[in-house]
Amino acid sequence: MKYCNPSECQTIPEGTGPHIKVGIYWSVDDVIVGDAVYLHEAEEYGDALQHGGHYDFWEKLKPFNDAEQKLKAHAYDYYPRGRMVYFPKRQTVRLYVDSCMDNDVINEALDFFEHEEYQIEIENDAHYRCAGCNRHYLE
Repeated sequence: MKYCNPSECQTIPEGTGPHIKVGIYWSVDDVIVGDAVYLHEAEEYGDALQHGGHYDFWEKLKPFNDAEQKLKAHAYDYYPRGRMVYFPKRQTVRLYVDSCMDNDVINEALDFFEHEEYQIEIENDAHYRCAGCNRHYLE
């Protein structure tokens, strides 16, 4: 996997967009739980293409494995979470991460979205703060 600063990322070659996945994810005890689609199924949000909402996914989730059961046992924003988006005008992919995520978790998230060919912008976002990172968190 290649990481880059947003100002240094290469663009995605034309015609490769349909093979890019976007969506949401959580890190539950180092296991990625999430929902992803290819770009042709993504929805526009501002100048980005994305998929899904954390709360909506969490609310409808019927737990299948231990990680999903742990996710459902707490509020939707308890565990570290983030989102993968694609910016068509700039032809760049960005992974939003919680500030507590280390490189191992980031690599697991990139594997979940099947992003091996492209450089990815990695960005912390104040919106994604888990119970451990948000000093004002109330469950």
